Amino acid sequence: MRMKSWRAETLGAPGEVLKLVDIDVPAPGPGEALLRVLATNIGLPDRMMLEGRYFMKPLLPITPGQEVVGIVEAVGAGYPFPVGTRVIGGTRFADGFGGLAQYCLSPADGAVPAADDMPDEQAAAVLGTFHVAYVGLVNRAGAKTGETLLVLGGSGGTGSTAIQLAKALGLTVIATARGPGKAAFCRRQGADHVIDTEAGALGEEVRALTGGKGADIVYDTVGTPLVEQALQAIAVGGRYIMIGFAGGSGFPTIEPFKILTRGISLTGALHSVRTPEERDDALTVLGRLFSDGAISMPIDEIVPFTRAPQALDRLGGEVHGKLIVAGSTAH
Repeated sequence: MRMKSWRAETLGAPGEVLKLVDIDVPAPGPGEALLRVLATNIGLPDRMMLEGRYFMKPLLPITPGQEVVGIVEAVGAGYPFPVGTRVIGGTRFADGFGGLAQYCLSPADGAVPAADDMPDEQAAAVLGTFHVAYVGLVNRAGAKTGETLLVLGGSGGTGSTAIQLAKALGLTVIATARGPGKAAFCRRQGADHVIDTEAGALGEEVRALTGGKGADIVYDTVGTPLVEQALQAIAVGGRYIMIGFAGGSGFPTIEPFKILTRGISLTGALHSVRTPEERDDALTVLGRLFSDGAISMPIDEIVPFTRAPQALDRLGGEVHGKLIVAGSTAH
């Protein structure tokens, strides 16, 4: 059986290197499934990977789309969900079988069943956003009601969902953004305060907003460009959560001496690195919050499958929230 897939044989701008090709539908190996793709979450890492700027260096050809929602069509030995299940999972993008295709390969690690009341366009991105935020805020940082969270990069898909979840958990949220449009978007997600990083000193403004104490938790989706200012903004005993590097300069390097002299802890958050108990707790809590309307995926645009390269070219600019590529209907 054959399928349509967006593939890049060389590195470069997505709109230039991605081509829609016909390839064989792959067979799932042990611990993975073949998914019929219903919707794909695309993010800045997909664009960076195509341009050769990502920390992972997948082999060519590349099919972007690291996270999808889809129907299990076939399974390898040890995959936990039966054929016909609608699941949310990662993909074998590094091997050329990412989500921008009619079918993809999806490992069992991190995969979860999609809630019946969650539409495909919401489900496609929930692992890399709300689940990551839950791991970071709840499982790793132990966020408590009444604490203050500083979200670096609040207008992105990961940052904006962290704002929503933090508000649902009873935290005060300070977000950073660049420009009035992104600042307004952060406020719509629930941010109590927004600091324009183009206009002022982050550390000073956060301390002014917290009575001199600083933020209890820093949720860093930006990376190197803001790390030094964030360290000036964090409270004694604060928790610094590394999430990503939307700033384009890679993960920040924080010297042990600075951790020691500020009395802070440093951790990271991935939805694929958690215990089964943490996963099940997140599914329960996030499912309830979604059903109650307390959280909802902020979607900038649902993009037709045929326009996936152009959507990837938009990333890193004025995208507010998530870009979701609808599944191809040409099965």
